[in-house]
Amino acid sequence: MALKFNRNLAGTLFSAVVIASFFFHASASLGGGKGGLLGGWSRITDTKDSKVVEIGKFAVDQYNEESKSEYKSKLVFKRVVKGETQVVAGTNYRLVISATDGGRRSRRGNKYLAEVWDKPWENFRNLTSFKKL
Repeated sequence: MALKFNRNLAGTLFSAVVIASFFFHASASLGGGKGGLLGGWSRITDTKDSKVVEIGKFAVDQYNEESKSEYKSKLVFKRVVKGETQVVAGTNYRLVISATDGGRRSRRGNKYLAEVWDKPWENFRNLTSFKKL
């Protein structure tokens, strides 16, 4: 049985390999050479980085805005404890944040898990989840 060479199929397969290669190299370069693949989660090594802190403060501020209540005191951002990023159509941030209850005198912060989707080229930032750990 002889196999026929299908130029359309070969062209499609070649295109798929080129596109996959592009995304592999793009995700590696966006991950700072850390070897993260597009769509995979990469650990944040510097939780004091200004962008990471900005995202953490945004998460707390947005949570306070969305959970307005006359009976509920606002959270006060302390620091980002740890986190991960995921390159998608923008960047997802999964952060463990230390924050204090603004209505209490306790200095010890509670920990919260926040997820934020950031697309700076569109001036878009969204708090996708926020929960107490």
